[in-house]
Amino acid sequence: MRKQDIENIELGHQQILFGFENNVLKEQDLIMSCIKNQAEEYGPIVLDKFIQYVRESHDLSDFTILQNVFWLAKDLKIHFRINGDILEPRKVKQILTLSPKQSIKIVTNKSINNSVFQDVKNLYQKLFEGKSFNDFDDQYEFSRLLAKKIKDWIVILKPCQSAAQKPFFPFEKEINDCMHFIIKISAKLDSFSLINAFYENKERILKLDDDMKIISGFYTEHLYFWENLTQTIEEFNDNLIELIKDPNIVASFEKLKQILSLSDSYNMVKELKILLNKLIQQCRIALSGKVDSMIVKMKEHLDAHEAGQDLRNKSLYYLRSIKKCISKATNIRSMSLCLIDAEEKFDAFWDEVQI
Repeated sequence: MRKQDIENIELGHQQILFGFENNVLKEQDLIMSCIKNQAEEYGPIVLDKFIQYVRESHDLSDFTILQNVFWLAKDLKIHFRINGDILEPRKVKQILTLSPKQSIKIVTNKSINNSVFQDVKNLYQKLFEGKSFNDFDDQYEFSRLLAKKIKDWIVILKPCQSAAQKPFFPFEKEINDCMHFIIKISAKLDSFSLINAFYENKERILKLDDDMKIISGFYTEHLYFWENLTQTIEEFNDNLIELIKDPNIVASFEKLKQILSLSDSYNMVKELKILLNKLIQQCRIALSGKVDSMIVKMKEHLDAHEAGQDLRNKSLYYLRSIKKCISKATNIRSMSLCLIDAEEKFDAFWDEVQI
Protein backbone atom coordinates (compact mmCIF):
# COMPACT_ATOMS: atom_id res chain seq x y z
CA MET A 1 0.00 0.00 0.00
CA ARG A 2 1.24 3.45 -0.88
CA LYS A 3 1.57 5.87 2.03
CA GLN A 4 -0.16 8.58 -0.04
CA ASP A 5 -3.23 6.35 -0.52
CA ILE A 6 -3.37 5.71 3.23
CA GLU A 7 -3.12 9.42 4.06
CA ASN A 8 -5.93 10.22 1.59
CA ILE A 9 -8.43 7.85 3.23
CA GLU A 10 -11.59 9.72 4.24
CA LEU A 11 -13.04 8.72 7.61
CA GLY A 12 -16.04 11.05 7.73
CA HIS A 13 -19.43 10.55 6.12
CA GLN A 14 -19.20 9.07 2.66
CA GLN A 15 -19.50 11.87 0.07
CA ILE A 16 -21.11 10.76 -3.18
CA LEU A 17 -21.21 13.25 -6.04
CA PHE A 18 -24.49 13.63 -7.93
CA GLY A 19 -24.57 11.32 -10.93
CA PHE A 20 -21.99 8.90 -9.49
CA GLU A 21 -24.18 7.22 -6.86
CA ASN A 22 -24.69 3.98 -8.77
CA ASN A 23 -20.99 3.57 -9.60
CA VAL A 24 -19.89 4.13 -5.99
CA LEU A 25 -22.51 1.78 -4.56
CA LYS A 26 -21.68 -0.86 -7.17
CA GLU A 27 -18.00 -0.64 -6.22
CA GLN A 28 -18.83 -0.99 -2.56
CA ASP A 29 -21.15 -3.94 -3.18
CA LEU A 30 -18.49 -5.57 -5.31
CA ILE A 31 -15.81 -5.15 -2.64
CA MET A 32 -18.16 -6.42 0.09
CA SER A 33 -18.96 -9.44 -2.08
CA CYS A 34 -15.24 -10.10 -2.55
CA ILE A 35 -14.68 -9.86 1.21
CA LYS A 36 -17.48 -12.37 1.90
CA ASN A 37 -16.21 -14.80 -0.75
CA GLN A 38 -12.63 -14.59 0.48
CA ALA A 39 -13.71 -14.89 4.13
CA GLU A 40 -15.82 -17.98 3.42
CA GLU A 41 -12.91 -19.62 1.67
CA TYR A 42 -9.94 -18.44 3.73
CA GLY A 43 -11.27 -16.90 6.97
CA PRO A 44 -9.80 -13.54 8.11
CA ILE A 45 -8.33 -11.63 5.14
CA VAL A 46 -5.02 -9.77 5.09
CA LEU A 47 -5.70 -6.22 3.85
CA ASP A 48 -2.76 -5.73 1.47
CA LYS A 49 -3.29 -9.15 -0.15
CA PHE A 50 -6.99 -8.40 -0.52
CA ILE A 51 -6.21 -5.11 -2.30
CA GLN A 52 -3.95 -7.00 -4.72
CA TYR A 53 -6.65 -9.64 -5.33
CA VAL A 54 -9.40 -7.09 -6.11
CA ARG A 55 -7.09 -4.97 -8.27
CA GLU A 56 -6.13 -7.97 -10.41
CA SER A 57 -9.66 -9.41 -10.55
CA HIS A 58 -11.69 -6.25 -11.14
CA ASP A 59 -9.28 -3.59 -12.37
CA LEU A 60 -9.90 -1.11 -9.53
CA SER A 61 -7.24 1.25 -8.19
CA ASP A 62 -5.58 0.50 -4.85
CA PHE A 63 -7.00 3.70 -3.36
CA THR A 64 -10.57 2.93 -4.50
CA ILE A 65 -10.36 -0.49 -2.86
CA LEU A 66 -8.75 0.85 0.30
CA GLN A 67 -11.24 3.72 0.68
CA ASN A 68 -14.24 1.43 0.23
CA VAL A 69 -12.86 -1.07 2.74
CA PHE A 70 -12.58 1.73 5.31
CA TRP A 71 -16.10 2.93 4.52
CA LEU A 72 -17.40 -0.60 5.05
CA ALA A 73 -15.64 -0.66 8.43
CA LYS A 74 -17.14 2.73 9.34
CA ASP A 75 -20.58 1.30 8.45
CA LEU A 76 -19.87 -1.63 10.83
CA LYS A 77 -20.18 -4.18 8.01
CA ILE A 78 -16.64 -5.43 8.65
CA HIS A 79 -13.99 -4.75 11.26
CA PHE A 80 -10.20 -4.64 11.44
CA ARG A 81 -7.95 -6.73 13.66
CA ILE A 82 -4.29 -6.50 14.58
CA ASN A 83 -2.87 -9.37 16.62
CA GLY A 84 -6.39 -10.39 17.61
CA ASP A 85 -7.44 -6.92 18.81
CA ILE A 86 -10.39 -5.17 17.14
CA LEU A 87 -9.45 -1.61 16.14
CA GLU A 88 -11.57 1.26 14.84
CA PRO A 89 -10.82 2.61 11.31
CA ARG A 90 -9.24 5.83 12.60
CA LYS A 91 -6.72 3.89 14.68
CA VAL A 92 -5.94 1.56 11.79
CA LYS A 93 -5.27 4.53 9.51
CA GLN A 94 -2.89 6.00 12.10
CA ILE A 95 -1.02 2.70 12.36
CA LEU A 96 -0.76 2.26 8.58
CA THR A 97 0.40 5.85 8.12
CA LEU A 98 3.35 5.13 10.41
CA SER A 99 3.90 1.58 9.17
CA PRO A 100 2.33 0.81 5.75
CA LYS A 101 3.54 -2.80 5.89
CA GLN A 102 1.72 -3.55 9.15
CA SER A 103 -0.41 -6.68 8.76
CA ILE A 104 -4.10 -5.76 9.06
CA LYS A 105 -6.83 -8.39 8.93
CA ILE A 106 -10.34 -7.80 7.61
CA VAL A 107 -13.02 -9.77 9.45
CA THR A 108 -16.67 -10.01 8.40
CA ASN A 109 -19.23 -9.38 11.12
CA LYS A 110 -21.47 -12.20 12.29
CA SER A 111 -25.18 -12.11 11.55
CA ILE A 112 -27.31 -11.39 14.58
CA ASN A 113 -30.06 -13.76 15.69
CA ASN A 114 -33.39 -12.42 14.41
CA SER A 115 -35.16 -12.58 17.80
CA VAL A 116 -32.29 -10.65 19.37
CA PHE A 117 -32.40 -8.16 16.51
CA GLN A 118 -36.15 -7.56 16.92
CA ASP A 119 -35.77 -7.25 20.70
CA VAL A 120 -33.12 -4.53 20.37
CA LYS A 121 -35.22 -2.69 17.76
CA ASN A 122 -38.07 -2.63 20.32
CA LEU A 123 -35.61 -1.32 22.90
CA TYR A 124 -34.52 1.42 20.51
CA GLN A 125 -38.12 2.53 20.06
CA LYS A 126 -38.54 2.69 23.85
CA LEU A 127 -35.49 4.92 24.05
CA PHE A 128 -37.22 7.32 21.68
CA GLU A 129 -40.53 6.96 23.53
CA GLY A 130 -42.33 5.29 20.67
CA LYS A 131 -41.35 7.84 18.03
CA SER A 132 -41.34 6.33 14.55
CA PHE A 133 -38.08 5.54 12.84
CA ASN A 134 -37.05 3.68 9.72
CA ASP A 135 -37.65 0.04 10.55
CA PHE A 136 -34.30 -1.28 9.37
CA ASP A 137 -34.03 -4.95 8.50
CA ASP A 138 -30.31 -4.51 7.84
CA GLN A 139 -28.30 -5.07 11.01
CA TYR A 140 -25.47 -2.90 9.72
CA GLU A 141 -27.70 0.11 9.13
CA PHE A 142 -29.41 -0.44 12.46
CA SER A 143 -26.11 -0.73 14.33
CA ARG A 144 -25.20 2.72 12.99
CA LEU A 145 -28.32 4.09 14.72
CA LEU A 146 -27.15 2.52 17.97
CA ALA A 147 -23.67 3.99 17.50
CA LYS A 148 -25.23 7.42 16.94
CA LYS A 149 -27.29 7.04 20.12
CA ILE A 150 -24.08 6.34 22.04
CA LYS A 151 -22.43 9.46 20.58
CA ASP A 152 -25.50 11.53 21.53
CA TRP A 153 -25.24 10.30 25.13
CA ILE A 154 -21.55 11.25 25.30
CA VAL A 155 -22.19 14.72 23.82
CA ILE A 156 -24.90 15.33 26.45
CA LEU A 157 -22.89 14.00 29.39
CA LYS A 158 -19.49 15.63 28.71
CA PRO A 159 -20.41 19.19 29.84
CA CYS A 160 -22.41 17.79 32.77
CA GLN A 161 -19.38 15.75 33.84
CA SER A 162 -17.17 18.86 33.88
CA ALA A 163 -19.69 20.84 35.94
CA ALA A 164 -20.32 17.98 38.40
CA GLN A 165 -16.67 18.02 39.51
CA LYS A 166 -17.21 21.37 41.26
CA PRO A 167 -18.10 21.48 45.00
CA PHE A 168 -21.81 21.01 45.83
CA PHE A 169 -22.76 20.08 42.24
CA PRO A 170 -24.93 16.94 42.05
CA PHE A 171 -24.69 13.68 40.05
CA GLU A 172 -20.90 13.32 39.95
CA LYS A 173 -21.00 9.59 40.78
CA GLU A 174 -24.03 8.95 38.57
CA ILE A 175 -22.42 10.73 35.60
CA ASN A 176 -19.15 8.83 36.03
CA ASP A 177 -21.07 5.53 36.23
CA CYS A 178 -23.00 6.42 33.07
CA MET A 179 -19.84 7.39 31.20
CA HIS A 180 -18.06 4.21 32.28
CA PHE A 181 -20.95 2.09 31.00
CA ILE A 182 -21.28 4.04 27.73
CA ILE A 183 -17.54 3.73 27.03
CA LYS A 184 -17.78 0.00 27.76
CA ILE A 185 -20.51 -0.65 25.17
CA SER A 186 -19.06 1.83 22.66
CA ALA A 187 -15.93 -0.32 22.55
CA LYS A 188 -17.95 -2.82 20.49
CA LEU A 189 -16.57 -2.05 17.04
CA ASP A 190 -18.67 -4.42 14.93
CA SER A 191 -22.43 -4.55 14.40
CA PHE A 192 -22.87 -8.04 15.88
CA SER A 193 -21.14 -7.15 19.16
CA LEU A 194 -22.84 -3.75 19.42
CA ILE A 195 -26.37 -5.12 18.96
CA ASN A 196 -25.61 -7.95 21.38
CA ALA A 197 -24.30 -5.43 23.93
CA PHE A 198 -27.62 -3.57 23.79
CA TYR A 199 -29.51 -6.87 24.07
CA GLU A 200 -27.52 -8.14 27.06
CA ASN A 201 -27.81 -4.79 28.88
CA LYS A 202 -31.44 -3.89 28.10
CA GLU A 203 -32.46 -2.97 31.66
CA ARG A 204 -29.23 -1.09 32.30
CA ILE A 205 -29.65 0.88 29.06
CA LEU A 206 -33.25 1.83 29.90
CA LYS A 207 -32.05 3.02 33.32
CA LEU A 208 -29.17 4.87 31.66
CA ASP A 209 -31.60 6.69 29.39
CA ASP A 210 -33.80 7.64 32.37
CA ASP A 211 -30.74 8.86 34.30
CA MET A 212 -29.63 10.87 31.28
CA LYS A 213 -32.97 12.68 31.12
CA ILE A 214 -32.79 13.60 34.83
CA ILE A 215 -29.14 14.70 34.67
CA SER A 216 -29.39 16.66 31.43
CA GLY A 217 -32.70 18.18 32.56
CA PHE A 218 -31.12 19.44 35.77
CA TYR A 219 -28.03 20.94 34.10
CA THR A 220 -30.08 22.46 31.28
CA GLU A 221 -32.61 24.14 33.59
CA HIS A 222 -30.66 24.88 36.76
CA LEU A 223 -26.95 25.22 35.90
CA TYR A 224 -26.95 29.04 36.13
CA PHE A 225 -28.77 29.01 39.49
CA TRP A 226 -26.47 26.32 40.92
CA GLU A 227 -23.38 28.27 39.86
CA ASN A 228 -24.81 31.35 41.57
CA LEU A 229 -25.62 29.29 44.66
CA THR A 230 -22.13 27.79 45.03
CA GLN A 231 -20.56 31.18 44.32
CA THR A 232 -22.58 32.65 47.20
CA ILE A 233 -21.25 29.98 49.54
CA GLU A 234 -17.68 30.79 48.54
CA GLU A 235 -18.33 34.52 48.96
CA PHE A 236 -19.85 33.94 52.39
CA ASN A 237 -16.80 31.97 53.53
CA ASP A 238 -14.50 34.73 52.21
CA ASN A 239 -16.40 37.35 54.24
CA LEU A 240 -17.10 35.20 57.28
CA ILE A 241 -15.66 37.60 59.87
CA GLU A 242 -18.20 40.34 59.09
CA LEU A 243 -21.22 38.15 58.49
CA ILE A 244 -20.80 35.54 61.25
CA LYS A 245 -21.63 38.19 63.84
CA ASP A 246 -25.30 37.97 62.86
CA PRO A 247 -26.86 34.72 64.21
CA ASN A 248 -29.77 34.87 61.73
CA ILE A 249 -27.36 34.98 58.78
CA VAL A 250 -25.35 32.09 60.20
CA ALA A 251 -28.54 30.03 60.67
CA SER A 252 -29.61 30.62 57.05
CA PHE A 253 -26.15 29.75 55.77
CA GLU A 254 -26.00 26.50 57.75
CA LYS A 255 -29.46 25.55 56.51
CA LEU A 256 -28.31 26.16 52.94
CA LYS A 257 -25.26 23.93 53.37
CA GLN A 258 -27.36 21.26 55.08
CA ILE A 259 -29.70 21.00 52.08
CA LEU A 260 -26.79 20.96 49.62
CA SER A 261 -25.23 18.04 51.50
CA LEU A 262 -28.32 15.89 50.85
CA SER A 263 -28.10 13.32 48.04
CA ASP A 264 -31.35 14.61 46.52
CA SER A 265 -30.56 18.33 46.82
CA TYR A 266 -31.24 18.64 43.09
CA ASN A 267 -34.93 18.03 43.88
CA MET A 268 -35.03 21.00 46.26
CA VAL A 269 -34.30 23.84 43.84
CA LYS A 270 -37.42 25.78 44.90
CA GLU A 271 -36.46 25.65 48.60
CA LEU A 272 -32.86 26.58 47.81
CA LYS A 273 -33.91 29.60 45.74
CA ILE A 274 -36.05 30.90 48.62
CA LEU A 275 -33.28 30.32 51.14
CA LEU A 276 -30.60 31.89 48.90
CA ASN A 277 -32.71 35.03 48.38
CA LYS A 278 -33.29 35.21 52.13
CA LEU A 279 -29.57 34.89 52.90
CA ILE A 280 -28.59 37.59 50.40
CA GLN A 281 -31.25 39.92 51.77
CA GLN A 282 -30.07 39.29 55.34
CA CYS A 283 -26.50 40.09 54.30
CA ARG A 284 -27.68 43.22 52.52
CA ILE A 285 -29.56 44.43 55.64
CA ALA A 286 -26.62 43.62 57.92
CA LEU A 287 -24.02 45.41 55.78
CA SER A 288 -26.32 48.36 55.10
CA GLY A 289 -26.74 48.63 58.85
CA LYS A 290 -22.98 48.95 59.25
CA VAL A 291 -22.92 51.82 56.76
CA ASP A 292 -25.84 53.45 58.64
CA SER A 293 -23.75 53.29 61.81
CA MET A 294 -20.86 54.96 59.96
CA ILE A 295 -23.19 57.73 58.75
CA VAL A 296 -24.43 58.38 62.33
CA LYS A 297 -20.88 58.46 63.68
CA MET A 298 -19.72 60.71 60.86
CA LYS A 299 -22.57 63.18 61.54
CA GLU A 300 -21.61 63.31 65.24
CA HIS A 301 -17.95 63.76 64.29
CA LEU A 302 -18.77 66.55 61.83
CA ASP A 303 -20.95 68.32 64.43
CA ALA A 304 -18.33 68.01 67.15
CA HIS A 305 -15.70 69.65 64.94
CA GLU A 306 -18.09 72.20 63.36
CA ALA A 307 -17.02 71.00 59.91
CA GLY A 308 -17.82 73.12 56.87
CA GLN A 309 -20.82 72.42 54.67
CA ASP A 310 -18.74 71.23 51.71
CA LEU A 311 -16.95 68.57 53.75
CA ARG A 312 -20.22 67.58 55.45
CA ASN A 313 -21.99 67.16 52.09
CA LYS A 314 -19.10 65.29 50.50
CA SER A 315 -18.53 62.80 53.32
CA LEU A 316 -22.20 61.98 53.87
CA TYR A 317 -22.89 61.81 50.13
CA TYR A 318 -20.19 59.18 49.60
CA LEU A 319 -21.40 57.03 52.48
CA ARG A 320 -25.03 57.24 51.36
CA SER A 321 -24.00 56.40 47.76
CA ILE A 322 -22.18 53.31 48.99
CA LYS A 323 -25.26 52.26 50.98
CA LYS A 324 -27.28 52.56 47.75
CA CYS A 325 -24.72 50.33 46.00
CA ILE A 326 -25.20 47.69 48.68
CA SER A 327 -28.97 47.84 48.17
CA LYS A 328 -28.51 47.18 44.44
CA ALA A 329 -25.78 44.51 44.74
CA THR A 330 -26.89 41.00 43.76
CA ASN A 331 -24.17 38.99 45.50
CA ILE A 332 -22.27 38.94 48.77
CA ARG A 333 -18.90 39.75 47.23
CA SER A 334 -20.18 42.99 45.71
CA MET A 335 -21.76 43.99 49.03
CA SER A 336 -18.54 43.21 50.86
CA LEU A 337 -16.50 45.32 48.45
CA CYS A 338 -18.96 48.17 48.99
CA LEU A 339 -18.47 47.86 52.76
CA ILE A 340 -14.67 47.92 52.38
CA ASP A 341 -15.00 51.04 50.24
CA ALA A 342 -17.25 52.61 52.89
CA GLU A 343 -14.74 51.88 55.64
CA GLU A 344 -11.90 53.39 53.62
CA LYS A 345 -13.94 56.51 52.81
CA PHE A 346 -15.07 56.80 56.44
CA ASP A 347 -11.47 56.75 57.72
CA ALA A 348 -10.33 59.25 55.09
CA PHE A 349 -13.13 61.75 55.85
CA TRP A 350 -12.73 61.22 59.60
CA ASP A 351 -9.11 62.27 59.39
CA GLU A 352 -9.95 65.17 57.08
CA VAL A 353 -12.47 66.53 59.60
CA GLN A 354 -9.82 66.56 62.34
CA ILE A 355 -7.32 68.55 60.27
